[in-house]
Amino acid sequence: MAIKAQLVDLLQRAHEEVQTFVAGLSDEERAAVGTLEHWSAKDLAAHLAEWQARSAQSLAAARRGEPPPRYYHDIDQANAEIFARYHDRPWAEVLDVLAHAQAESVEHVQAMTEAALLDTSRYPWQQGRALWRLIVGNEYLHPLAHLTQWYVEHGQAEQAARLQETAAQSLAVLSDAPDWQGLIRYNLACFYALSGQKELAIATLTEALRLNPGLAGWSRQDPDLASIREEPAYRALVEGA
Repeated sequence: MAIKAQLVDLLQRAHEEVQTFVAGLSDEERAAVGTLEHWSAKDLAAHLAEWQARSAQSLAAARRGEPPPRYYHDIDQANAEIFARYHDRPWAEVLDVLAHAQAESVEHVQAMTEAALLDTSRYPWQQGRALWRLIVGNEYLHPLAHLTQWYVEHGQAEQAARLQETAAQSLAVLSDAPDWQGLIRYNLACFYALSGQKELAIATLTEALRLNPGLAGWSRQDPDLASIREEPAYRALVEGA
């Protein structure tokens, strides 16, 4: 399957996962009022909606051959501003922003050529990364990471595992490049570590580093892997790497 069709499929799946998340909320969860430190379900949906909208604007700029808008210098500050902007807005407005932005992203991707999506040097701001990888990161991995965290924190471990393991399978078909395959397994290892599955995390990380040894250095400081850092098997894995 061409990369464009695969990307459109992933964008639609991400949107469906957000819809599944919203549909599964209880009345109490829908009505909850969050804080900047502890987001409510609506705060999370608003965060996803705004970043989806910004990603769509970046794709529009790419189509024009322009650099993407510079939205933030500090990610925490940007997220705080998004929280404040949407905090008092109703659910309906948040979901409307999300749906509109998702449709715009799909439209932009469909209008791009395969060459543009695969090219690693079309624009200076790509920094050697193919445009399709940036799209996957911003519009698929980002929302799934937040949804996974929500499910884990709210005792829905099976839902979280389904999300991450399905994502790994879907992403694996995009490229057979070792660095990409290693990154996919690395992200899955992070999920296993965060959910307390240490043995599975180390086994998956072993496979990830075999494919993408460059990730070993980051694994030593990645907060997602804190639970396995003192394990002898982890130490043996990265020793000398």
